[in-house]
Amino acid sequence: MGKRKNATELARREREEWQLGQDWARWLMGGNTPQPLTLYGIVLEPGETAYLQTSVHYARLYGGSGRYSTTGGVYFGRPGMVLGLMAATAAVNASKKAAARRDMQLLWRDLQEVPLIATNYRLMCHLPARGWLSFYYTAVQEFYPDPANWTLTFGFQNAEPLRLGGLPMPTLSVLTAWTVLGDRWQTEPGIAPLVQGATAPQQLPESQAQGQLEGQQQDLPRIPGQD
Repeated sequence: MGKRKNATELARREREEWQLGQDWARWLMGGNTPQPLTLYGIVLEPGETAYLQTSVHYARLYGGSGRYSTTGGVYFGRPGMVLGLMAATAAVNASKKAAARRDMQLLWRDLQEVPLIATNYRLMCHLPARGWLSFYYTAVQEFYPDPANWTLTFGFQNAEPLRLGGLPMPTLSVLTAWTVLGDRWQTEPGIAPLVQGATAPQQLPESQAQGQLEGQQQDLPRIPGQD
C-alpha cells in the first residue's frame, strides 16, 4: 500500500508540475513577464530580477584526471616468494591503471539535490562545498530542454555541461527557453508539448470562469514551492 500511495502521489505532482509549465508558457506567449520574486540574503546584480526559486537535481559532465600511484618495492626471500610478490604487485598496479582509465571517461558527476534561483540573467545553484555558482544565459552554447523526461541540459563556452532534473523542469524549461532564446523561444522543439498544451482550449472551473467574466485579473503563474 505504501509504494502504491507514493506512486499515486508522484503521478499527481507530475501532472500538477506539467500543468504549471503549460501555465507559464501561456503567460509568456501572452506577452507577459514572470512575476518578480523577492529574495532575502541574496545580492543580485543591478537590473537583475529573480523569477524562480526551487530545488533541482544537479550534475556536471566531465572526465577525471586519470592519475594513479603505483605500488612497488624491493623483495627479499626465496625465488618463489619473490615472484609471487612481484606478480601481486603487478596485478594491483594493473587494477589501478584500469580504474584510472575508467575515471578519465566523460560521466555525469557531482550528482546532488541543490537549491536553484532563476533570474533574467542567470541560473544560480548552491553547492554545499562551493556556495552559489552562476550560469549566465549569455554563455550558453547548447540548450536541450527535455521536460517529458524531467531533465534540462546546458552546454557552455568555458565550463562543463550542466544537467538539471526534477519536477520543476517543465516550468524551468519554459522559463530558460524564454531567457536564452529570446523571441525564438516558442519554436524550441524540446518544449513543444508544453507550448501545444498552452494553446489548447482551457476547461476552467465554473467559479474561475465566472470571475473572468466579471473582469477579474488573471492570476500570475505560481512559483513552485511558494503556494
